[in-house]
Amino acid sequence: MKPLEHFWDSPAEGAGHFPQRFATFFAGLARLFARLLFRFRAYGRSSELLATQKNYIICGNHHSYLDPVFAIIAVRPRPLRFLAKQEFFTNPAIARLASWEGAFPIRRGVADTRAIRRAAAMLRRGELVGIFPEGTRGREGNPSQAHEGIALIAAMARADVLPVRLWGTEKISPPGSRRWHFPRVTLAFGEPLSLDDPRYQGLQKSERYQRFARDCMDAVYSIEPPR
Repeated sequence: MKPLEHFWDSPAEGAGHFPQRFATFFAGLARLFARLLFRFRAYGRSSELLATQKNYIICGNHHSYLDPVFAIIAVRPRPLRFLAKQEFFTNPAIARLASWEGAFPIRRGVADTRAIRRAAAMLRRGELVGIFPEGTRGREGNPSQAHEGIALIAAMARADVLPVRLWGTEKISPPGSRRWHFPRVTLAFGEPLSLDDPRYQGLQKSERYQRFARDCMDAVYSIEPPR
């Protein structure tokens, strides 16, 4: 059995890739259940923006463990690699399934340079990488909590950030509830952001990264719900 690092460091497609059979099967099954149980719909310029092989960091708000699943099925057929907290990989079965789907770990509370380099390498190969810059679930509308790692990865990979916003996932398993609920879930794409934008030029590196991270989350929360 191949070590998990094989999946974290291999491209999702092309030479040396890891098999996408499970990921494709999982995405199809997840799309079916998402539409049946959550009446899931995705809106915006996803087809136009994601049709090319341009690398994007998918940046979104975070309320549920299912948020990455909705993002994955929204961008298919392109595979989406997701940064997930290290603790998520402590269970061997879950760790292997998540790695097969393209997730890879990051340690919270420290500068995890290995995870950042992995993400940058994926983006340089033309892959999509998903990040929740707020770092944990349930911080609705607080862009100041955005971690600067998204800016560092964007700079290393010369990748643009594509904001997405999710509605409804905060109701799936709200605090104090012992059971899951099945609300309508909606995802919408915003407009890409780039560190090459003139407003970031002339700033010190730390200030530039802080501002870009905040702007990414501002862009997420400024996306209007589709009618």
